[in-house]
Amino acid sequence: MTPVKKMRPRDAASLILLRGDDRDTKVLMGRREPRQSFMPGVFVFPGGAVDRSDGFVRSSDELRPDVLAAISATCTAHRARAIALAGIRETWEETGLMLGRPSGAASRTPVSWRAFTAAGLAPTLGGLDYIARAVTPPGPPRRFHARFFLSHSAETVGSLSGNGELLDLDWYPLQTAFGLPIAGVTQLVLKEVAQIVSGAAAASTAIPFFTRHGGRRMISYD
Repeated sequence: MTPVKKMRPRDAASLILLRGDDRDTKVLMGRREPRQSFMPGVFVFPGGAVDRSDGFVRSSDELRPDVLAAISATCTAHRARAIALAGIRETWEETGLMLGRPSGAASRTPVSWRAFTAAGLAPTLGGLDYIARAVTPPGPPRRFHARFFLSHSAETVGSLSGNGELLDLDWYPLQTAFGLPIAGVTQLVLKEVAQIVSGAAAASTAIPFFTRHGGRRMISYD
């Protein structure tokens, strides 16, 4: 019998946007189409896979040194920046919100980023916190090595709309989000967010890594 070739996980990023503070904190989430092959019908944070062009976009600032170092533990510095930018781009595509600041016109802008340029913005990386990563276990039709970033909605420009990829897109109270139909990894990341919001944990310190092995949930720290 020919052995099944293991699918290499594709780099991806999710951006967790918060609104309000303390007990009034809300998180932006949407439900994936039930017909989608990967994680159908569950609520997720905005995000998606890295495009090659993400690594060549001019930003208004750069990742903080601690954040860059933490992401670069599993990839190159160039790739770390591209991953963070992918989370910003995917969030705009899926929600209509741009994490960016006013900037002069760029001489060359990838097609997927021209909406930022048209709005007179460049993506901002300096306020991102890196809070978790996860790798999809072998078996699903798609595998991702996802990094999860955290930011506040006050840093965004635009109104909630999106491209229709996420249904029921809205700001959900943090505790309400735990009761939504969510995957196990989303629940674990939400717990990290709740600890950060409450002050029980600091962002961008010990980064939890979630995966499964032999059907068992595995958590380690980078």
